[in-house]
Amino acid sequence: MRYLILAIAALALAPLPAIAAEVLILQGSASPALEQVTRLVQNDCANRNRTLVLSDYAEVDVQRMVREERPSVVVAIGDHALSAARKIRSVPVIYAMALGAETERVGRNVTGVSMMVSPSSYLQLFHRMKLNRVGVLYDQKRSGAYLQRAREAAGGSGVELIDMQVSSPREVTDRLKDLFKRGIDAIWMIPDTTAITAENLESYFNFAQRSNLPVIGFSSAYLSKGALASIELTRQDIGKNLCIMINGVKNGEQSESIDPPSGRVRFNDAVARRLGIRIPLISGAIDKRENDA
Repeated sequence: MRYLILAIAALALAPLPAIAAEVLILQGSASPALEQVTRLVQNDCANRNRTLVLSDYAEVDVQRMVREERPSVVVAIGDHALSAARKIRSVPVIYAMALGAETERVGRNVTGVSMMVSPSSYLQLFHRMKLNRVGVLYDQKRSGAYLQRAREAAGGSGVELIDMQVSSPREVTDRLKDLFKRGIDAIWMIPDTTAITAENLESYFNFAQRSNLPVIGFSSAYLSKGALASIELTRQDIGKNLCIMINGVKNGEQSESIDPPSGRVRFNDAVARRLGIRIPLISGAIDKRENDA
């Protein structure tokens, strides 16, 4: 009896086997934007997860982790995480918050949520605001495919895109002048890391103010700098679509990329009044105005 009691006690005190993570989350860095999307995934669709912030480590062998954890899906949040996850072939990889996915080829097992709002959403806004000739700068290597989609969507819309390529951020100021010479009604800023950088960002708004042109951007942060309007995806939009894809994989469905929602439109009333542009009424979960610019 004594030995039986000791055996039972030993079993009770023995460590429980670790529960394998169903979702392996790779977060590229500790930036607030990436952390927010990670929390949304953890709370809404990945209760059994293991999360690694890759910037905390000098090197991470993600392939070995996948072999040990055997997750149903790997979620890569951020460009650095997507770069590391490209090596994985044995399980589906779903990315988010990764601009690199827009310009680089990904593996057959890799899909995700785009950060780029559909071009048709912008074209609809241009049409309603009677902006008929819209100028845009882009790098063919980074945004060529997106601009091609925009050109196709512009056909028959009444909006003409006047696009010019740049291969270096230093070219932006001269190319803006070239756009103006072609008689544009507005400047469209797209998330292209060659055409728009921290160094040349102010060039857009300084040029637009001197030329009395409206700027349409992809982030509401630009409203306070002088943009007329922005269309952006919220972190909640991205997290929701990410969870749809994760749940699909966990249910045995084939993972396919999801078109992003139409985006949230925000306006700057002060800039609209200065330019004499009427802000259109648009249906949907949109239309927050900024009055302090």
